[in-house]
Amino acid sequence: MKLLRLKSHLAKLSAIFLLIIIIWGCGRVPTLTEIEPPSSRLPFVKILLDDNTRQHTITLQGDGQMAIDCYKNDKRVSYYSSRPVVVSGEKQMLGLYDRAGHNLDYNIDRIIISPRGNKQYLAFDGKIYRGLLEMESSSGQIKLINIVYIEDYLKGVVPLEIGPTPDDQIEAVKAQAVAARTYSMAHLGQYGEDDGYDLKADITDQVYGGVAVENKEFNKAIKATSGEVAVYKGEMINAYYHSTCGGTTDDIEDVWDKSPEPYLRTVTDDDACKISKYFTWQERFSDDQLVMRLDRYLTQLRGNEIHVGKLTDIIINSRTPGGRIASITFETTKGHFVLNKEEVRWAIRRGDNLESILRSANFTLDLTRNSNGELTQVIFNGRGYGHGIGMCQMGAKGLAAKGVTYDSILSLYYQGTELKKLY
Repeated sequence: MKLLRLKSHLAKLSAIFLLIIIIWGCGRVPTLTEIEPPSSRLPFVKILLDDNTRQHTITLQGDGQMAIDCYKNDKRVSYYSSRPVVVSGEKQMLGLYDRAGHNLDYNIDRIIISPRGNKQYLAFDGKIYRGLLEMESSSGQIKLINIVYIEDYLKGVVPLEIGPTPDDQIEAVKAQAVAARTYSMAHLGQYGEDDGYDLKADITDQVYGGVAVENKEFNKAIKATSGEVAVYKGEMINAYYHSTCGGTTDDIEDVWDKSPEPYLRTVTDDDACKISKYFTWQERFSDDQLVMRLDRYLTQLRGNEIHVGKLTDIIINSRTPGGRIASITFETTKGHFVLNKEEVRWAIRRGDNLESILRSANFTLDLTRNSNGELTQVIFNGRGYGHGIGMCQMGAKGLAAKGVTYDSILSLYYQGTELKKLY
């Protein structure tokens, strides 16, 4: 059972934090009265913030000091500072410096930095986070991990994932908080003990911005649902969500190469997401632009250079129950190129970065030809934004504006589920 594995994972994290607190009660370290008891600070999650930088400057936000625990061959050496420190990656080890460049310690296996006190935060390179910062080095690159109470983690996730939300749609924020919490709890330990973290701070998992993105009203919504997750037959669900479904979501197996899930099925929400600017959209491409995108995508996919020739036709072979493309064929002078499911979104990009894939696979086509019958332009008339699996965020907002509560929103988009309070 996932809940049993979760309890095991939480028990390990509890032991780690209890050990840290016991150590903090000794010698020069803060007394137990300066930190909340572990029972009120569970569960914790470990978020990978960065693993591609050789040096970080760590500062304390507020008055007081930060504790810097350096681990070498299972031995701990502690330092305390009210001033910024610099952690540098040096092959497989870490070095600790003051801001003037003076070395404080070297050949360190792992560093854990924590604020001394309850209402203080740490910042790395100017980005402020709650909780602790843990660092290790791999070939000189620092793996920087934020160890944080999950409810505090959600404060830095929910505003970025659901976006600005009026007060009359606060039930949608509550639904987002439950979905994000469920996703987080269901993915604890997903990267394994060797990697040492549970989640990444980007679209691989959930976008996490720390203290800078927090919102007081959103924090209230998160607190109102504290500890609540969505479960199906007692197990936490894969709480996928997306921006705008265009009126209908889809079965997970029809969009991704994943096994069917009884709670991730096609549902209609009476166009509740019509408030989204992406409820309908349009993209125009010349034949040359489409050929360039197909060449690039197929070359990356197959590992050898592909040139599809001149585009002659586009045929939609089949659709999902929710109306998205299940299979599409691009006819060219050099053959037939078939894309299935979400592939068309990655092939027909709107730009060059990861965020600019086609907004949705739910579209119709208008083909323009010249007097010789040659294809010259293709218009994509689309609906929605995102993969279309699970909760539609803009639909949740539309439903909330009509007075629908967060539990009903969740039960619509995650069929057959119920809420369970874990803590």
